This record gives sequence, structure tokens and C-alpha cells, in this order.
Amino acid sequence: MTAARAGVTHLVVFIAGAGQDAAAWDDQVSRLSEQKTLAVSATDLASPFGFDAAVAGLHDRIVDAGATSVTLVGLSLGGMIATRYAARHPDVVDGLLLSGSQIRPNPALMRLQRTILRLLPARALPMPDGLDKAGFLALIDAAARVDLREDLPQITATALVLCGAKDRPNLPAARDLAASLLDAELRIVPAAGHELATDAPEDFAVRTLL
Repeated sequence: MTAARAGVTHLVVFIAGAGQDAAAWDDQVSRLSEQKTLAVSATDLASPFGFDAAVAGLHDRIVDAGATSVTLVGLSLGGMIATRYAARHPDVVDGLLLSGSQIRPNPALMRLQRTILRLLPARALPMPDGLDKAGFLALIDAAARVDLREDLPQITATALVLCGAKDRPNLPAARDLAASLLDAELRIVPAAGHELATDAPEDFAVRTLL
């Protein structure tokens, strides 16, 4: 990741996954006490959720913060939002950290996930505050339709692609992401699962990327 250029206001933006709120990033944000940061969840960016609306909402947050360069850190759906943003705003994005992210979610796995989630009571779903079951299922459906294959060649930022060794559904996408991006490093974290920021915070260690 590149540091902020002279005279440029640099911002590190953390984008949580579908079942998380911005507080999921508290530990990582605390490690960057001298760096300007912004932590959001996907549902902070668009209500009702739409993928491109979330990307537009992210841009609004970055502009409102007065940043002219950013490092984007995204988990899962947050990583997908970061990927599209980096493709649409290559002049703004200096660096990417994509954790447990996807290029084009596997349709069969997404259908299975949705079936399981639909059968669960709302209290058992990993939903951020303020989102009901219908809204959460709509968010999952929107994520399932995303296809980032045409976005990848547009990304010029340096990228670090992370995936936990136990996060098997996302390992193929992690390898494909790293191979498809212009300047990317792949790091598989041993004995870790999907939520690396909490499973392996020292390995995740965003501060080492700036």
C-alpha cells in the first residue's frame, strides 16, 4: 500500500461484511490512532441496499470526509464494494485490502445460503442493527447478483488479498483476485476462518499496509 502523497488528505476506509456493523472494525481502527479512518457497514451505504447504490454511497462518504486518496479495507461483501469502487475511481484509491471477498459469488452456494437463512428465525440471523429479516435477505440477493470480472482490469491500486485457510468457499476467489489484479499479493492465513479481522487480528494488521 502506498502512503498518502504530500499535501493529500488520506483516509483509510473499513467496509464491513453483510452480517456486521461498523463496530466490527473497532480493533483495527484502534491500531491506526494517528491515521484518519472511516468505518462503515454495507447497510450504512444504501438503504434499502443496492450494490451500485452502496458504491455511490461510499463515494459520498469519502468526498464528505475531504479525502482525495484512500486505502479501502473490505471484508466479504465489503470487499466487493471496495473492488467496484477501486475500478470506478482509480485516481482516488491508492491501496486495497480484500479479505474473504468474491469476484462472482457461486450461484449454487448463494442459493443454499439463502435457503438456510430464510428458514432461520430473525433472532438467529447475523444482522446489523436496524435491519429486518426481509432487508437482510434482500441484501444477500443483491450480493449474489454481483459480477466483478469486468472491473478487475480497471484497478490500478496496490492490493493485498487475504483469506483464512479455513474459509474454503472463498479460497478460489482469493486466488483468482490476486492473479487478476495488476499489482496484488495473496496471503492465506493459517488456521483462520472468514472474519480475519477478529480471527487473526495480528495477521490482518492493517497498520502494516500504510
